[in-house]
Amino acid sequence: MSIEQNDKLLASFRYAIMDMDGVLYRGNQALPGLLEFFDFLRKNNIPFLLLTNNSANSASDYTRKLAKMGVTVKDSETVTSGQAASEYLRSEAPEGAGVFVVGMQPLRDSVFGGENEGVFVPDDKNPRFVVQGGDFNLVYETVKKACLLIRAGAKYIATNADPVFPTEEGLIPGAGSIGALLETSTGQKALVIGKPEAPMYEMALKILGSNASETLMIGDNLVTDIDGANRLGIPTVLTLSGVTSEADYEKSRIKATLVYKGLPELIAAWEAALQD
Repeated sequence: MSIEQNDKLLASFRYAIMDMDGVLYRGNQALPGLLEFFDFLRKNNIPFLLLTNNSANSASDYTRKLAKMGVTVKDSETVTSGQAASEYLRSEAPEGAGVFVVGMQPLRDSVFGGENEGVFVPDDKNPRFVVQGGDFNLVYETVKKACLLIRAGAKYIATNADPVFPTEEGLIPGAGSIGALLETSTGQKALVIGKPEAPMYEMALKILGSNASETLMIGDNLVTDIDGANRLGIPTVLTLSGVTSEADYEKSRIKATLVYKGLPELIAAWEAALQD
């Protein structure tokens, strides 16, 4: 690559947060350096979290997916936008608050299960919150109900604003497309929890017990991964193994702290920085 940068900066990072699709794998295909990267993190005692805007899957779904690729992670090492939305509710909502969910079962489990079991109540009549994520079984009646509830005063929370969702068939409508429908029909802007907005990054720092300057965000998407972290003062690595090419990067106003072709190049540079 022709991009000039100071690889020695890598030595200062004690924690890592990272996107998955486009960084660790593409679809169900592991990217080069995947196993070596997790070996490197553990060998150097670098705690990490995997961040995903996808609320349609659970943390355990990603644990199983990575296990098929030969990588062992704990459920607690993944944070979904559904979990981040659930964390927001715990910080803002009184016990017993009613919530109406537009989304898949993992989002419902995040809101009503685990630590939230018995804390929030499913409510399709007069909820305090409408929480919306991706819904691959969406029907008009659900959107209609959510619209009416938001218009009646329920606070509207969206797990993420990604307009499309990547599948093996191609790009399909994502949570942001459903959100656009609801924002148009209600005249209300959603409070977005996932990347590139602050709540998900703040949750990751809280879980790791780290501060922004010592934590590295690794991603392949300039908007959701890099710009979102930049806004909070979190140093960033862009990998050119996903949605962003070198040409895209050179034309973009959004810049990462460091840029690498993929995981093998990042590992080599990080190891060298630690040995200096």
